[in-house]
Amino acid sequence: MRRANLGWSGAALVLLCWLSAPGRAADDHFEKHVRPLLVEKCQSCHSAEKAKGGLRLDSRAALLKGGDSGPAVSPDKPAESLLVKAIGYAGELKMPPNGKLADKEIALLSRWIEAGAVWPDSGITPKSGASFAVTEKHRNWWAFQPVKRPEAPKVAPQPTNAIDAFIRSKLDTLGLKPAAPADKRALLRRATFDLIGLPPTPEQVDAFLKDESPEAFAKVVDQLLASPAHGQRWARHWLDVVRYADYHDGNPKARNPVCEPLEAWRYRDWVVQSLNRDLPFDQFIVHQIAGDLLPPPDGKQPYADGLVATTFLVNGAWDRGDADKEKMVSDMVDDQIDTVGKAFLGLTLGCARCHDHKFDPVSTRDYYALAGIFYSTRMLKELGTKGGEITLQRRPLVSQEVLDKRSQQLKQIAELNTRLTEMDKKSPKPPPTDPARVQLIEARDRVQKELVPEPPQALAVSEGGVPGGLFPKIQDVPVHVRGSYTCLGPVVPRGLPTFFAGDKQPKIATGSGRKELADWVASKDNPLTARVIVNRVWQWHFGTGLVRTPNNFGLLSEPPSHPELLDWLAATFVADGWSLKKLHRRIVLSEAYQRSSAAAPEALTRDPDNRWLGRFTPRRLEAEAIRDAMLAVAGRLDLKPLGPATHDLSALNRSLYVQTARWDRSNFATIFDAANPDAAVERRDVSTVAPQALFLLNHDFALAQAKHLADRATRDEPKDEVARIRRLFRLTFARAASEVEVKVARALLSAPRKGATDLAWRDLAHVLLLSNEFIYLD
Repeated sequence: MRRANLGWSGAALVLLCWLSAPGRAADDHFEKHVRPLLVEKCQSCHSAEKAKGGLRLDSRAALLKGGDSGPAVSPDKPAESLLVKAIGYAGELKMPPNGKLADKEIALLSRWIEAGAVWPDSGITPKSGASFAVTEKHRNWWAFQPVKRPEAPKVAPQPTNAIDAFIRSKLDTLGLKPAAPADKRALLRRATFDLIGLPPTPEQVDAFLKDESPEAFAKVVDQLLASPAHGQRWARHWLDVVRYADYHDGNPKARNPVCEPLEAWRYRDWVVQSLNRDLPFDQFIVHQIAGDLLPPPDGKQPYADGLVATTFLVNGAWDRGDADKEKMVSDMVDDQIDTVGKAFLGLTLGCARCHDHKFDPVSTRDYYALAGIFYSTRMLKELGTKGGEITLQRRPLVSQEVLDKRSQQLKQIAELNTRLTEMDKKSPKPPPTDPARVQLIEARDRVQKELVPEPPQALAVSEGGVPGGLFPKIQDVPVHVRGSYTCLGPVVPRGLPTFFAGDKQPKIATGSGRKELADWVASKDNPLTARVIVNRVWQWHFGTGLVRTPNNFGLLSEPPSHPELLDWLAATFVADGWSLKKLHRRIVLSEAYQRSSAAAPEALTRDPDNRWLGRFTPRRLEAEAIRDAMLAVAGRLDLKPLGPATHDLSALNRSLYVQTARWDRSNFATIFDAANPDAAVERRDVSTVAPQALFLLNHDFALAQAKHLADRATRDEPKDEVARIRRLFRLTFARAASEVEVKVARALLSAPRKGATDLAWRDLAHVLLLSNEFIYLD
């Protein structure tokens, strides 16, 4: 069959696994989890200032060298590592001597050693008070320069879209020729999946092929951008970046309502709605950082959208029941700083928690200036008892007047019930027909009937710190020496990173400072924000960003392949009112986006990764798009919003509404490389492993969709076998079947098998769903 690779069945017999190098993810894991643990628990006795037993634990070289007892670490071999034996209290040496580490801390260090004991640099944690210096490299770094809109280069012939002028100029310089335009069918399928995450219907394909006007594709793009499905598709991209999860526990019966993010779905839906109405991206940022501080557009409190948007700050990958409550809060603040930095600024701000940033112009003082802002923000109702679980803060989405009315009604009901109880205690007990008793019951039932419903709530922040914590109010906080709250240094005024915001920024005199932070992040003068988001959008359209490190535009980032194009896109994006839909339209209508994936041998040799964008790079659909496409071609997909996410994979709703649970990593989405909800994911991995093929071959969901697809084709073409085959191909691949494919399909249908005739059609439909052509964009 042309392009319909029937080798998926064979894939079930082969384990083909790509193991990605540790790279930036391992560095990030070390900085966020391993280094703070070593600093807090080990380095007071094993550092440059004090090296008990001749052992230092402040660099990888020191670990490998070890002390009087020999090397502390054997990379890749935790069981043989002296450090693991010591912290596990497995022998005579027991460290730390004042108390064994928690099991999860021991497991964390063991996994780190097993992964090779990755240490991002060979430096040593600076002494407290060491000076921080901005260098010329910092001042001249491309991402830290003001965004200016360059003129599009002159090329022949001059494209109408400036994007193509920048790309063509680079190709011309390199002597590379761009690929031909993609055929209309492939282009429609590409754009439809890209913009709404679903395959085009046969009817949409026919309409597009018949429309020969120059505006045909632009009209399709506008229709797709106007579809409610657009927000559902692109919300999932954003949720990857902000470490979104519907729940912690994948088992609905095991969820503790006080600490489970049961209302997270409201944030998910707010993102969908914001993208569909094209909320300007600067406002999109401000809502998530400081939405609770925004005035309601209609003047009526509360501003529900503002509250719901701040779920961004509450729905973190946090410990829930740690005995060390102060460390929990400091880790929550670190998560908020880290996620804001990566998601909006492309900066790894969290790397300055324990020491000045090793590479970027962010000092530890900058970190704790930001930490004061988030310590002055309340995201928990209660910290809980030692070892007990936290209670997330929830805020009602109705007015105080409604809350007061409900409270008054509940008080009335309670009072009437008390009077009835007292009456029933009398001896003799009044009969049911007693007039006074009947009157009380009628009054109670009347209030009960008029009772205002329980108000909807959102996971939302408010001003003020966490009650019972070390910093329980709006206040500046001290530097935590080596990242530990147990060793506090000088107090740092709340503020913004000095290198970026300047040393003359106004003092934060009132409030937490989140509004000032949000306004600075979302400022048109911020050199990072617009560059970061246009790069993300480019990546989600092309598979790879102009900058291939979307969460990191600092000195460890890879410079952009087309720096002038990146700045032109960023400047134009801001000039367009921070409109994401205009950005989508501009990118998708470019020649670069509309090119064929076919490439000349020379282009493949000289530009194997397609960094110069001379062709379109084929890519596999994401987990959600694969599942949604199976439901769509089977005619069963329900596009309506769902509310709280379901745990049922067989539900007919879009995959956006199938739960993402932090503690469940064995589900369909994870098999197909869904984002890890414990981290701000800049780009999903793409693996090819046996469980993927086994799921598509054997899982009840896949078999059910194959049967429904076959049934749909039978309903559409009840009599003609060839017409039914052609219908199946048009539904699954958005194209006609070739004569060879029809012949192969008829042979498959006529093959001997046990069971009813309809199983033959199910098998054919199943083969098509298993093919590469179905799950890849070309």
